[in-house]
Order: sequence, then structure tokens, then C-alpha cells
Amino acid sequence: MTFLTSPTSSNLRTRVIAAAILLPIVLLAFIVGPSWFVVLFLMGSLTLCVYEMATMLLPAFEQKLLGRRPQVSSAGPRWSSRSLTFPAVTIGLGWLMLAASTQGTAEASIGGVVLAAMAALLIGVFSSHDIDVAAARAFGILISLCYGAMPWLVVWQLYRLGPHASYVLLVMTVTWAGDTGGYFGGRHFGGKIFGDRKMAPLISPKKTWEGAVAGLLLSVVGALLLNLCFLNQLGSPGFIARLALGGGVAAQLGDLVESTFKRFSGVKDSGVIIPGHGGFLDRVDGILFAAPVIWAILYYFR
Repeated sequence: MTFLTSPTSSNLRTRVIAAAILLPIVLLAFIVGPSWFVVLFLMGSLTLCVYEMATMLLPAFEQKLLGRRPQVSSAGPRWSSRSLTFPAVTIGLGWLMLAASTQGTAEASIGGVVLAAMAALLIGVFSSHDIDVAAARAFGILISLCYGAMPWLVVWQLYRLGPHASYVLLVMTVTWAGDTGGYFGGRHFGGKIFGDRKMAPLISPKKTWEGAVAGLLLSVVGALLLNLCFLNQLGSPGFIARLALGGGVAAQLGDLVESTFKRFSGVKDSGVIIPGHGGFLDRVDGILFAAPVIWAILYYFR
């Protein structure tokens, strides 16, 4: 997600083409695909997110322990260790949590999360005789697991919550409509309404309050239009508007969290898998925060 100004026309064209190809695939996977296919899709999404997080954080932790400042790379993170053992292990723990969540009981879901988190800490702690390296790996694996894997368990619960994956579509609409509104709002109005005050100058200096407001407005509009498509079955217009505001704010915070991880790791993008967009994590960072917030509002207040 971005609220930046003045993108190049070629970069914008690449982003639009990539989105036009990927968006129908995502929608068909949830709307038409059977449950087992949705699980595979979530497993693939989890894999990409955890991989990109682990390959950002683990090398950064090791480099900072050695007193080196990670160098920014426009092509994404570079794994400098001898193997990809720890990212692969973290992905395996994420699969364990997702498999437990699909069993359909709260006990299985909670048990899978607890076991995976404990295993992440144990693997990190016993991975090195150097206590600093061991602690850094434990934190890196655990953060990668929490940020890159756990939200997809919530997406699965949202998929089961309503027909035709309606609430998953709501999360995507809130996030991506807000992303679009923030992108063009920041491009055309950045600095013209609220002046030079930046949204988060230390984390992402180019983000503007104008883009943030435009993103929230489009999140609400997109959610209301989706609700109309479902004949207002998702909730009353007022409730959906509040739901979209909560999810939109969460999506923007999720973007800032990922920006913090990237700045810490010294990378420009989380990866290069999507042309014009960067890494997979760069496209779904808002969903990782919006999905739990929207699920919580639906669960406790609907």
C-alpha cells in the first residue's frame, strides 16, 4: 500500500496490468473454488508471506549483531546465510497452524498456534551456541510466523463465516479500495490540504495525510457497493461503513508495520514476485491487519 506522489507512467502501467491479471485469479479462487482449493491458496499465500518476512528479518538480525547496517536493495532482500533452513522451518510451522485451523474447532486452532509459537522459540534458542544469535533467530522466526502466517488463519475463518466468501471479499475490497484511494489521493492532493505534515515521517516519509483520508473514504465506498451487490446481507449500511473504517485504519497501520520491517532490514521491497508491485507481502500487508480487525468486529459486535 502506498500514498506516494508522482509515479512514472510505465510503473503505473505495469502495476495495472499485474493487478488485472492477479485480481480475477484471487476472486475466482474464493468465489468458485472448493474448500480444499481455498486451503491450498491460503497455504501458498502464507508461504510467500512467511518466506519474504523470514528472508528480510533473519539476515537483518544477524547483520546488526555483527555491527553492520544492512544495505538497501531495490531488488528486495538477499539471504546471506548458508542455507534457507530457518525460512523453510518457519513456513512448515505456518502450515501446521493452518492445518489445525481447518479442523473446524477452536481447540484445534488454539493448540496449533500455541505449539507452533513454542516450536519457533525452541528452534531459535537451540540453533546456535552463541546466545545472541540464538535469541535473534528465535525472535526472527516468531515475528515471521506471527506476521506472515497467523492472519491467514483469520481469513479462513472469514471464508467460513458467510456464503460466496462474502466477508473475504469485504476484506479485500476495504484494503485494495483504500490502497487505490490512498495512491491517487496522495498523488493528486498530497501536501495541498494538510500542508507539509507527513503521516509517518520516520517510517515512510512520502506518505501523506491526504492519501490516508482518501484511502479511508474509498474503503467505505467500496464496502458499501459490495454490500449492495449482496443485497445488504452483510449488514446495515451504517454497520458496514463503520466496519470499513475500522478495517481501513487497520490496513493502513499494517502497511506502516511492514514499512518498519523493511526499513529495519534495509530493503526497498519485500520481494520482486509481482511486477510493478514488489513482493507479495507488499500487496497484502494491509490484508494481514484488516482481516483480524474485521473478523473481531463481526464476531463481537454484529
